[in-house]
Amino acid sequence: MATLPFPLVGATHVNRSVPVSNQLALNFYVETDPGGKEPVSQKPFPGLKPFSTGDGFDRGLGELNNTLYKVSNTKLFKVSDIGVQTLIGTIEGELRCVLDEDEAGNLVITNNQTTPYAYDGTTLTKGTDADLPSAATVTYINRRVVYDGIGGDVAFSDLDDPLSVNSANVIIAEAKPDNTLAVFAYKQQVYVFGEKSIQPLYNSGTGNPPYDFVLNATQENGLIAIHSISKNENFAYYLGSNKKVYQLTGLASRPISDPSIGQAISKYSRVDDAFGVCFTLDDQNFYLLSFPSGNETWLFNERSVTWTNLAFGTNGDQHLISDYRFIYGKHLVSDRRNGNIYELDFETYTDNGDIIQHVRKTVSVDAGVFGKPGFMVFMERLEIEIQPGTSLVTAESFMIMEFSDDNGESWSSEMWAPVGLQGEFLHKIQWFGLGSFYDRMFRFTMSDSINWTLISAHADVELEIG
Repeated sequence: MATLPFPLVGATHVNRSVPVSNQLALNFYVETDPGGKEPVSQKPFPGLKPFSTGDGFDRGLGELNNTLYKVSNTKLFKVSDIGVQTLIGTIEGELRCVLDEDEAGNLVITNNQTTPYAYDGTTLTKGTDADLPSAATVTYINRRVVYDGIGGDVAFSDLDDPLSVNSANVIIAEAKPDNTLAVFAYKQQVYVFGEKSIQPLYNSGTGNPPYDFVLNATQENGLIAIHSISKNENFAYYLGSNKKVYQLTGLASRPISDPSIGQAISKYSRVDDAFGVCFTLDDQNFYLLSFPSGNETWLFNERSVTWTNLAFGTNGDQHLISDYRFIYGKHLVSDRRNGNIYELDFETYTDNGDIIQHVRKTVSVDAGVFGKPGFMVFMERLEIEIQPGTSLVTAESFMIMEFSDDNGESWSSEMWAPVGLQGEFLHKIQWFGLGSFYDRMFRFTMSDSINWTLISAHADVELEIG
């Protein structure tokens, strides 16, 4: 009998043909470390540590002068570095907002229902300029605020005056006969996202406004979810009109969807309400894309180029994260339901006190995984190495294992295994007498509040000609 590596770590990857792939990684991400003991490991997504109590459903976060602001229901709040919220004023509507800071010291807010607002640190003002559109998005570049306008319009504000628009500074994105849905500044270009196209603008220095479209740079795919756009230092991300997820850099976009997320998106009742946020944890860039109508949240790890799922509670509901800001030296996120603000924290093992359920459903295992395709597998022992760490609060925490020999149509009875004593930094979990099979999937479920880092797995197997 040989002890061989077992394929424990992986992404969420569900193929239309389930026997090909039916993997799930829930509330995990895949971390790559070529210089480590194991080149890849399954890391738990951080928990939500309370920071500030909200008032009403979340509509967006923003920053002004290194201070956090948020819109909840119809209220704009300032949030201090210790989580104290101060009411500023009223933001009409109920749709998601975009909050962006300009160089003149204004927080500009769009809501896709009325003309924009500007808060200068003292006074909240609603725009009244006749040429100011009821924009869904706002972005800032080179002393000008930019808005998506009516039809194919793009509106540039006057210099250092976000609520004033001269009609001469309203231009039309003409490459395609489509509506402008969003504007987004990234790396000194303004991208005009339409329903069927994406057109980049550059600062030409002449004309009104002094911006021109980059020649021969129109992209033939548009945007379907206005608030799916987000960026980090490497890429901007968005959900395209063809329901693919894209990375954007320079003048080119490339799809990063795989069959798993593509098939999931195709089944949602609507996707135009999806929203995305980028953040960086442990020097790894992530893009979170959440679908309210699909009740599902996806997480892309830029370094490992893998998709996994995040969920709230034990029913697999859409994750609580609604928006994100790194401010006050903390990774702060808003709660989509009530406007609470939490800190993403690797040493917090609940979501504001609620259970985080971690699930890893492996690739289908057969003798080919162990180098002998076509053979029958007899598995005497399966061992998983984990790092529960000091987060283990009792000796009663367990990992639950089940297996399926029919591609997940039915599952074995639950097999519970303890994960070690409190404070144990490395532990090996074992199951024995797992029988014979040609093709088997394994599912591991973890609900206790510990640091569920899955490092590696091995199995004692005999491979026999069936």
